[in-house]
Amino acid sequence: MKYVIGIDGGGTKSIITIEDMSGNVLACETGGATNIKSESKDSVSTALKSLIKMSISNANLAIDDCKAICLGTAGAGRVKDREILRNILLSTGIKGNIIITNDAEICLAAGTGKLEGIAVIAGTGSIAYGIDKCGRRFRAGGWGHILGDEGSGYYIGLEAIKAALRSYDGRDLYTELLPLLMEKVGIEKPEDFIKFVYRDNFKKSEIASLAKVVYYAYKKGDKKAKEILENAADELFKLANAVIRRLDLENESTTLVTNGSVLLKNIYIYSKFSDMVKEVYPNINIIKLKGDASKGAAAIALNSLKRK
Repeated sequence: MKYVIGIDGGGTKSIITIEDMSGNVLACETGGATNIKSESKDSVSTALKSLIKMSISNANLAIDDCKAICLGTAGAGRVKDREILRNILLSTGIKGNIIITNDAEICLAAGTGKLEGIAVIAGTGSIAYGIDKCGRRFRAGGWGHILGDEGSGYYIGLEAIKAALRSYDGRDLYTELLPLLMEKVGIEKPEDFIKFVYRDNFKKSEIASLAKVVYYAYKKGDKKAKEILENAADELFKLANAVIRRLDLENESTTLVTNGSVLLKNIYIYSKFSDMVKEVYPNINIIKLKGDASKGAAAIALNSLKRK
């Protein structure tokens, strides 16, 4: 059976969808992180190969029958990185079309059914991306956890640790974030945060996972936690605003697709973000991505065959 593959390559996990030539889902599996910006080349290679091999095997399919594959990942911004990812996919034995694009583009395809509109993603990292009716593209954010990722899970987690340590020093008011984060991380004293953050095997996904603690503290009434969440929502609005203005979409009726754990699971941030967008741009329709973006990647893969 001939088929196509779509992969949403995330910084924490990756999702693969296999569809037949009519767009019917044959398989959907989850694997490890495949974001080449936050993982090593070897780690990404292992995770991608394992995910593809497992999914094809479980669906009783043959690698030679894969006619197209689309990988959407936050690590696909540079030509060099795309070439690395392309070579990894070629090494699996796939001989069909290979499309490598960013995670926002597959999010748009999954959310709107076409490559048009705005996508704002806030998971481990953050990015806003837009495509207008003429095909013009613009990205804001997506600079990675050291240079950017404002409003992301990593941003929220790191801001929480900083606030907790300022509280411990007496530089700021007491916050429940201090004991809650220590318990979550599994440390006995605040000084142990240094070892936790600066160790050799540090993964930014571990910091991003602490965003859940901040949301919990907010619901308990912690003022500092609320401030961090409000700032995150504001940063995400700034990302969306930059794309909207650059593509001259201020007065257009278009769709803004949100994705990533921060916007999909944190009700407070999603509500604040949505209110800010709607106040300035009432014509923009804001939706949460239903399902996952790997289906958008599969649609792009299938469409690449139709263009031939």
